[in-house]
Amino acid sequence: MNTETKTFAEPDSSNASLHDAGSFWGFTQFCCLTVILISVISCIVIAVNRSTGLTKITVTALDKDAEPRDHDIPFLKQKEALPDYQISLLTTNQGQFDLGFKPNESAIGGLSWQLPDPMSTAEITSVRLTETDKIVSDSIAEVQLTGNTITKGNYKFAFTTERSFAVGVRSFFKTPIGQAILVAFGIAVLVFMIRSGSLF
Repeated sequence: MNTETKTFAEPDSSNASLHDAGSFWGFTQFCCLTVILISVISCIVIAVNRSTGLTKITVTALDKDAEPRDHDIPFLKQKEALPDYQISLLTTNQGQFDLGFKPNESAIGGLSWQLPDPMSTAEITSVRLTETDKIVSDSIAEVQLTGNTITKGNYKFAFTTERSFAVGVRSFFKTPIGQAILVAFGIAVLVFMIRSGSLF
């Protein structure tokens, strides 16, 4: 009676390891692509929402007699007695951005401050008008950007804005979520490049 011996091939552990490694890197690559896609979409959406940039502020005094003066002595240095106005922007990162001051000028005809670069209105918590002095400076009015024109006390504030995607992108990356997305985006791109062999 012939006995037939059957031989069973043992599974190749190296092939299984390669398959597991390939599955892991494939999943990692998918996650990286997902993070990159979400980062780009988030950047675009939030940047569009923050793309209104403030370019100019005009302040007009409604009553000349209500403006602050250095002194009220008749015929004595009347030009120098006029107020020294300054505009400051208070921002979301608790910073203060001064736009400079206009010495010895009345605001009855309107005074304008031009921003060197447009600033996203989403970054600005309030606009402060100050009358500066060598000894002490007094805050006259402080308003929030809730409209194109705002009246507070004796002063009317007019804001000139423009829409710019670049302004929105710059503003987005100043926020904590923007910085976190930027880091996640960088890590995802780095891992993806290592996996695809593009880095070396």
